[in-house]
Order: sequence, then structure tokens, then C-alpha cells
Amino acid sequence: MIEENSTIVIGAGISGSCTAYHLNKAGCDVTVIDEKKEDDIQIYSNPAVCVYPKIMLNDPNFNKFMLLSTDYVWSLIKAIGLKEEYTRKAGAIHLYEMKDGISRYEKLIKNTSYTSHDVELIDQEIIKKRFGIIDYIGFHFKKGGWINPKAFCKKLIEDKNIKKIFSSKIISVERIKGYWTILTEDKKMFTAKNIIFCSASNIKNYKYFSALKLDEYRGQVDWLSNKKNSFREVLSNDGYVIPDVNKKIIFGSSYEKNNFNTEPSHTDTVNNINKLKKLMPSLKYSLLNDRINNWVGQRAASFDKKPFVGRVLKTRNSLISPIKYSAEDLDWYEGLFINTCYGSRGFSFAPLASLSLAKLITHNLNDDDKFILNYLNPERQFFKKQGIKKQGVRFN
Repeated sequence: MIEENSTIVIGAGISGSCTAYHLNKAGCDVTVIDEKKEDDIQIYSNPAVCVYPKIMLNDPNFNKFMLLSTDYVWSLIKAIGLKEEYTRKAGAIHLYEMKDGISRYEKLIKNTSYTSHDVELIDQEIIKKRFGIIDYIGFHFKKGGWINPKAFCKKLIEDKNIKKIFSSKIISVERIKGYWTILTEDKKMFTAKNIIFCSASNIKNYKYFSALKLDEYRGQVDWLSNKKNSFREVLSNDGYVIPDVNKKIIFGSSYEKNNFNTEPSHTDTVNNINKLKKLMPSLKYSLLNDRINNWVGQRAASFDKKPFVGRVLKTRNSLISPIKYSAEDLDWYEGLFINTCYGSRGFSFAPLASLSLAKLITHNLNDDDKFILNYLNPERQFFKKQGIKKQGVRFN
């Protein structure tokens, strides 16, 4: 018998793991399916990812979403009991040339919901003294830090009530008699009331998402051993460095659109080393002769670099009226959801966005959830073209 609250989550990366965790907490029957072996999931090989608050001075909704998300990441880490060796709320400092930085900081405090409790300005003398970097000031985001992807994702789905199916490639997804049925390459069949696609590599294969525009970016991160560190904060400007991850310095990152090469690139390593030298000028260059390790991954991003989280339209009526409209008047695929295309911000954004998605599925939305799902609605480009978005109509 198929449970009415049954849900299949496709993909066991950060968005899939967070979605499965939240749905399980809400009492749903959850099955996670991933085509990779459990320890071969791509992001698992990256020793640390940034939780990195950033700003967009012309987009107050982005800043609100960022603040809500970074608050929630650390509360979730505490709730699941992730060990200290796998995460650190060390803060994150973004460097600016002095004149530009001061102007941006004034606008940040004046025009956004950021306050001095969230971010503080570090003057050039302190930056020079602490980091050896000359003629720069810093924005110190107090809720920045890093997480070990493998430890975090595995902890999220460790509950025995979450069924986990690895090494199982999906070959078909069909809706039959009110339920979603999945067939895998190894002839396994799964059926559920709801299905959530949390892997960008999967959504490209299905007609349901053909209207959604996305690109994939090859990214390379490098790291080397270092037992002595003068600071712990994440530093960034052109690239970033996480200086103290279990006696490793992690630095990068390269990005190249629609390059699907999975092998480490010497050119990218050299470029990442140059970024490292700018952010840690006092680092002994002899360390750079040591063996450097690499991680290469594909990160999908939407047309506007914001994730796709929510429902997907079955038909797109070109005669939609912007004057009066309800989300329920639209022709959505029933029980079909998407939660992907986070780019490099998955570990900052996916925990909270996945919670809002789980609450949409379980009919338990609050005002913040509605804001998040409206902001990240997968059909936002279509709504904009229809002129609906300008009317302030909400779709969740």
C-alpha cells in the first residue's frame, strides 16, 4: 500500500539530504535515491565548503534570504549534533579596496536588513596587521564559516526511517493513477505520492523541466597541509581560502561554464595558488612545493544564479491576467517538485529552502516560507515575461 505522505527524493547531495531530513521530521515516508555509490557522491570528496554570507545592494530580497539562511544553517548543525571537527562558525571576511569598501558598507547598513550584529567593517590597519594584506578593508560576516559536506549530508539522512537507495540510476519517471512511478536501470521500481528532484543532472533528462534554463559550471578546489595558522576566518576577494580545516588550507575556486571535464587542471591549480598568495601573503612559499590535492565538481546554476525551489507548471497559459490571480488557478504538476541549481551556495541556502519546501508539501507554511518559495519559484522567469511579477502577485 502506498502511503499518502510518501515522497521520493532524487539526489543525496545537500539539497536532497536536507529535504529528506525535514520531510522525515514532519512524519513523511521518505526514500532517497542516488545513482552514485554512497561514498562516491561528488561533493563528498570536497573536505570543506564555505557558509558565506554575501550581499547584493540592489536586491533586498536576496539579502533577507541570505540572513535567514545563514542563521538557520548553524541552528540545524546544532540540532543534528554535527561534531566540531566537521564544522566551524569561524566568521568570513570579504576584502575590498578601501574607497569602494567604505561606500559599500555605508549602503549596506543604510539600505539593507544587515546590522552591526551581522557584519562589521574592519579597517585597513587591522587587515594589514592580522593578514599581511595591504590597502584593503574587510567586511566581517559573523555568521560565516565552513562545513564538511560528507559528514553533514550523511548526518542529515542517518535516521533509519529514511530509506536510502544508492548505486541506482533512474531511467524513467511517470505519473500513473495519481502516483509517481520510478524505474531504475537495475529494474527496481518505486512509487510515491510526491517526487522531488534535487539533482540538476537529472532534471535535464525530463520533459517536466524543459522550460527551466540552467547552466553547469566546472569548479576546482585545491588544498595542502598546514599545521600552523594565524587566523581561522574564511577570507575572500578574488577566490577564497579556508585556512584551518583539520590542518589543511583549502583554497580556490575556479569556475568555467559548461566545462564537463572531471580531471584536475594544472592551470586551475596555478590560478588558485595565485589567489591563495593574495589572501595569505605571509604563507611560506615552500609549502606550495608540497603535494597539492584537488576536488573537481559540477555546480548547476539557474539563469539568474538563484536556486529553483518549488512546483513546476504543467501548462503555461499565455493569457494569464496579472490583475487577480491565485497560485491554485495555475496548472501545476501534482506532487512534482524541484530543489536544485544552488551553484556554489548550496550549503548556505539549501538547509532553509529545503525546510520551506517540506512545509509546502506538508501544508504548514509560515510567512518566511512563503517569502522564500515566492523568491525561488522555478517559474519566476515565466511570471516575469507575463507581467505578473510586477503586480506583486504571490505564487506560494
